[in-house]
Amino acid sequence: MRASPACCRSEHELPGGHSPAYLAILDEQVAMSRLVWREDPASFPGFPEFFAAHEIAHQWWCQAIGEKNYHETWLSEAFAQYFAALYAEHAHGHDELAAIIRRMQKWSMRDSSQGPVYLGARVGQLKNDGRALRAVVYDKGALVLHMLRRLIGDEAFFRGLRLFYTTWRFKKAGSDDLRNAFQQASGKPLGRFFDMWIYNDTLPRLKFSWREAHVATGDEIDVRVEQVGDVFDLPLTATIEYADDRTIDVVVPVTDRVVKRQIPVSGRVRKVEVNGDDVVPAEISR
Repeated sequence: MRASPACCRSEHELPGGHSPAYLAILDEQVAMSRLVWREDPASFPGFPEFFAAHEIAHQWWCQAIGEKNYHETWLSEAFAQYFAALYAEHAHGHDELAAIIRRMQKWSMRDSSQGPVYLGARVGQLKNDGRALRAVVYDKGALVLHMLRRLIGDEAFFRGLRLFYTTWRFKKAGSDDLRNAFQQASGKPLGRFFDMWIYNDTLPRLKFSWREAHVATGDEIDVRVEQVGDVFDLPLTATIEYADDRTIDVVVPVTDRVVKRQIPVSGRVRKVEVNGDDVVPAEISR
């Protein structure tokens, strides 16, 4: 029989937690604290169980698989963050996950310049800025996992996670080990994805345009995405709005400087918006 982690609570100036083996400790903010917590990268007001889910997830991502060094902090914190978000979706539905992803994207956009995810525990250290650490390592790292899932698909993503876990259980792993597991599971090269999202602190800059491919029949649209500056691999969601108010989302994998794609449609298109789900932290212009 597998033992379940026990859970206990303590008071602290800020909410948070810690997760040694078989135990999840949750810090509850004391009633008289003057610190404002709601504007923090690890605060998700719509999901009060987030801390518990995050700390319990550490039993797998930290206790079962350790980190080779301080650079690899994201392999525990970003994983715990993302699995807490997945639990939020399980418990409260897709809208709750979408709200959490939007907050993660906001903080990633704001603080990505503080350092790459791979800087690990040293993000924000010189300024004694814990929020920068949580924005980059926790939230941006979790967002990277979500983007990778969208890019390679659910089947390959979760197969890669299982492969990573079974290979490195009770050992210390690194980012290259994770990349190798996902490459094996997906059959796709992921070197640039990891280089740009984990080892780099810049964000993509994109230009987007669309037009009707066949004006007479209206059965396709052309979309074009151009990357200005560094080239990233990313999953960009195009939201197609029809003249009769129907909408559909189509994920466009962007893996080159210029990507053109024809998308079948089933009626007259009123407009096309991109990244309306706020999954990708990027500057987008038309």
